[in-house]
Amino acid sequence: MEHHLYVCNKDSTELAKHLLFRNYLRSNPEAVAEYEEIKMKLAKTAKDRTAYTEGKTKFVTKILGKALR
Repeated sequence: MEHHLYVCNKDSTELAKHLLFRNYLRSNPEAVAEYEEIKMKLAKTAKDRTAYTEGKTKFVTKILGKALR
């Protein structure tokens, strides 16, 4: 798959989570480096889009927890 498009309603909880995650990364370069490493590894090893997404879940959940504090 060359592209993946994810769409959220402007008032959705999912969009709020995406923005919280993005904003945390914008202010934490060490988290960006860790996320980049995870994504690069998954790009080489994940069997499909689902495996790629699942491979990021633990990290994303951890960052959302930190961002909510």
